[in-house]
Amino acid sequence: MKFYRTREGPGGAAVDAKNQLTTAGSRTAPGPLLVPGDAKFITAVWVSCVSSNESATQGAYLVRLEGPGVNRGVFNVAAGADGGAVATGGSVLAPSTRIPINIAAIPAQEVLIFAESLGNDIGTYQYSVTVEFSDVAGPEGEALGEITVEGDITAVDTLTRLTAQGSVTAPSRLVPPGSTKLTRLIYAVGHDSAADGEVTFHLVLGGDAIKGGEQIITLGGGSFIDVQTGSDAGRNYMRAIVLENIDLPVTPNETLDISVEMAGVDVGSATAVVSAVFA
Repeated sequence: MKFYRTREGPGGAAVDAKNQLTTAGSRTAPGPLLVPGDAKFITAVWVSCVSSNESATQGAYLVRLEGPGVNRGVFNVAAGADGGAVATGGSVLAPSTRIPINIAAIPAQEVLIFAESLGNDIGTYQYSVTVEFSDVAGPEGEALGEITVEGDITAVDTLTRLTAQGSVTAPSRLVPPGSTKLTRLIYAVGHDSAADGEVTFHLVLGGDAIKGGEQIITLGGGSFIDVQTGSDAGRNYMRAIVLENIDLPVTPNETLDISVEMAGVDVGSATAVVSAVFA
């Protein structure tokens, strides 16, 4: 059995600030979001995030699940990224993304949903998050925790370690106790298209937590060329990407270093957000 509960709302007018989502469209006071009585797990979140595109810059999006209904207390999820070269036009269509998380829930207890905008101020923001509950864990099995970090990449061929998490300036980067493998990566990257060029983005996993040494994974790419006079460039919107079956052996209670690098011809600055999920 599955159950679905949704909250939406503005992401606030400032970056790196938690904003609780408390409404559901015309349901302006839906009350507490309680874990259904027959549910034992939060199996996924369905997320859509957009900005007003008022600034020629880039940023990213983060969703936090908190409250007594979340067995481990807090679970963070990378939710998307955006960027663009102009502030005078453009539009974005942001389909929802289903992100598997498979964390234990406590029936009849409340789940709080927070949204947070990262990186640079793009304007105003709107978020919608659906929480998917089930009486059993998904096929990936129960997750024991996550490490979520974000940061700005400002130059090509420069390894940038991600160490912040929005309003949490120094989040833990220790692999959760009991974890033996990194099972899933969730990420998004947005760039500001400040220069004509083309780049690819790479994720570098290192630190004492990684067995077998440094691991490098291709995340994607981006490009930009100046538009003709009188035209506006489109936005560089990336919804959250989920990489399954990573199955990378890790050592619990050790530090995981998460870095991102741009390679190629400089397109300006980028903001990346990455969640590593463990089992």
